[in-house]
Amino acid sequence: MLDRAVYHERMGRIQKHLADTGATMAILTPSPAFQYLTGIDYEMRERLVALIVKPAANPLLVVPAFEESDHAAHTWIQDFSPWAEEDDPYGLVAAASGTQAGESAVLMNDAMPLGVFWNLQKAFRGFKSSASITPLISSLRLRKSGEEIALMKRAGKVIDAAMMKAFREARVGMSEVEVRQIVQNEIIQLGATPTFAAVQFGENSARPHHDSGSRLLRKNDLVLMDCGCSIEGYNTDQTRVGVVGEPTEEMERVYDIVLKAEETALEKIRSGLACGAADGIARRIIEDAGYGEEFTHRLGHGIGLEVHEPPYIVRGNPTELLPGMCHSVEPGIYIEGNFGIRIEDLVCITESGVDLLTFSPRDFIEIPI
Repeated sequence: MLDRAVYHERMGRIQKHLADTGATMAILTPSPAFQYLTGIDYEMRERLVALIVKPAANPLLVVPAFEESDHAAHTWIQDFSPWAEEDDPYGLVAAASGTQAGESAVLMNDAMPLGVFWNLQKAFRGFKSSASITPLISSLRLRKSGEEIALMKRAGKVIDAAMMKAFREARVGMSEVEVRQIVQNEIIQLGATPTFAAVQFGENSARPHHDSGSRLLRKNDLVLMDCGCSIEGYNTDQTRVGVVGEPTEEMERVYDIVLKAEETALEKIRSGLACGAADGIARRIIEDAGYGEEFTHRLGHGIGLEVHEPPYIVRGNPTELLPGMCHSVEPGIYIEGNFGIRIEDLVCITESGVDLLTFSPRDFIEIPI
């Protein structure tokens, strides 16, 4: 968990917003926004877990009584309202508002399940008004602190080690799932949390979001690995490419184009550049090489508590990159039915350029036959 002072500062901004807008309270259910304010990474099922923030009171966590000690161990928040199995947790939330029925102005996070919203609306007997607090929290999350960046760099070192181990140990006859397991096991051994690992052989590499399956590794296959992990909730994401034996001339040509596109973008992306313009730096190189239609996705996405979050490095996005923003740079060329090549790194925008958050060499890796 980050330093308590970080969470106090974040919560202070939310409380100021509530006071400035005249809102009664904010209610957040487990989500990245919830984690941003509490430090708790939790997937809610049928039992309500909710954070209540009021303009001039300590934040309150409403949790099932039998989970209270576990939540308390992972948050800086000290005030809890535990509820027993026979209790109505929604009634507890409504009572915490301190207002008459139908008179609460409530802000909620976009990730709140619809069923939870309906139950809250019933418990409050309607709201005076309700709106989203997600845009405010998203704006706060855009620019990462030094502590957040340090966690992402640690995760980047882990994914470097895990992916390189998988490339070294991959052998003809292994399945995509078997190689994926090497990555995930090494992540765990190194003390991080696996989040995703896409291992794609041969023609499957031409599908940017292919799920690893039973496809067996064969001689002359191209191997694409797109993998991530997290440390204390903060994510990394990296893609590297190898080949079993010698690459074909076409593979080498496409790899060189993608590498040039990525390295040029890494060199030229900087503070003040619009996201759409950043996308164009790499896209023009691929288009000029005749593969524009085979570059089928945006250049990058933001990263932090989520693997994909703003800012999105995509055509038409006028958002200016600013110091502290972290995002991927991942040009790719995908030749359907044959192979695909993508090279991906993470960067943090600085005053003078970018700081790399991933560390593996960008070589076209040769896998022994």
